[in-house]
Amino acid sequence: SGLLLRSFSQLRDVDPGYETRDVFTFQFAPEQEHLTDGPSWARFHMDFLARLEALPGVRSAGIVENVPLDEGLRGMRYQTEGAAADPDAAHLLDVTFAGGDYFGTMGISVVLGRAFDDRDLDEGSSVVIGQATADLLWPGEGPLGRRLKWADDENWFTVVGVVEDVLQYDFRDDPRPMIYHSLTGPTPTAWRLSSPGYVVSTAQAGTIAPRIRELVREVAPEAPMYRTYTMQGLADSSMARLSFTMTTLGLAAGLALLLGAIGLYGVLSYVVAQRSQEIGVRMALGAKAIQVRRMVVLQGARVVVLGAVLGLVAAALASRALASLLFGVEAFDPLTFGGTTVLLLAVGILASYVPARRASSVDPIDSMRAT
Repeated sequence: SGLLLRSFSQLRDVDPGYETRDVFTFQFAPEQEHLTDGPSWARFHMDFLARLEALPGVRSAGIVENVPLDEGLRGMRYQTEGAAADPDAAHLLDVTFAGGDYFGTMGISVVLGRAFDDRDLDEGSSVVIGQATADLLWPGEGPLGRRLKWADDENWFTVVGVVEDVLQYDFRDDPRPMIYHSLTGPTPTAWRLSSPGYVVSTAQAGTIAPRIRELVREVAPEAPMYRTYTMQGLADSSMARLSFTMTTLGLAAGLALLLGAIGLYGVLSYVVAQRSQEIGVRMALGAKAIQVRRMVVLQGARVVVLGAVLGLVAAALASRALASLLFGVEAFDPLTFGGTTVLLLAVGILASYVPARRASSVDPIDSMRAT
């Protein structure tokens, strides 16, 4: 439980590469006769995006194919310009499509170059890549202006920007090489999505859903709004499994510690009662109260130390099973194991001290009369 507690604490501090506060996300899938091709889909969604940004309280809005922490990404193989034309040597990258002010809305920092803008509206040849992708494809080199293409296609894409890496699936994952294609619009030759995910930056992320639903009804009464989340809610859900596991194991560990302390107290109390005559004789012969307390506490401490050693060995073996749940903490973490051992020793000594005080208060005359 100590390992999970440290892991959970570090997980709370991780930077996913985007904002989780004040961001609302949703989707809807219009089914209208005039939406038959890429340009018509593009005009529809770009017009709706403009209406969405005009809502009171909305700071910005964007479109993305796969909302982080909600949907996974597809992988595609890319070849860089000048590299050998060998499909097997192409790089596998996670792919998504973005439009509007997606990066600004999500708080994804632009490291180099720029995000998508009006220059990318009429064609889909511009791409933005993550920092991990830049390091993979052009290590130590400038990625801006470089070109790459799908391994099975002849159309080239030009890198116009590099953004901060994001955690798409889980806060415990390492950032993966990722590439963003422009959705293009409002009248592109091709439009990639019929039902993109919308992201909205607003201080009313938890309450804005009814107003957006009314806006959706105005433009597409046949299409219900679905996959409605706040990014904070998605972030909390992504940590729910670890949080539940940590809480359960923490309660079990706390109960075990309490039962161990009660058991140690009971055993030592029984030992003191059985040795009351011996203790009385010792005190009659000149033993001081502090010496008697030390004797009883040391007896309990020996039991605690032995238990701690055996517990450390068992915990080291069991911690391997927790490795998949840990983040930023090794399965055998010296700080955690050391702190837990000190805690166990402190509880054990405290449980021994009460019987020790009782032992030191034995009246020598009464104890010898009892013989």
